[in-house]
Amino acid sequence: MSKDITCPLDNRPCEHNCPDRYIDRPEGGCLLTTALEQGCSLIAIHDNNVVIMK
Repeated sequence: MSKDITCPLDNRPCEHNCPDRYIDRPEGGCLLTTALEQGCSLIAIHDNNVVIMK
């Protein structure tokens, strides 16, 4: 059973047409969700730009 991955930018499930979505993960995910899974912090700044901090 797959679990939907939540987008860290809008707290909604990953959209199937998101340009940043991993193409090989049916449940979604992208670099941002992987960074969160690895324990990094994300800081959203102007115009959906995001800084990943370890």
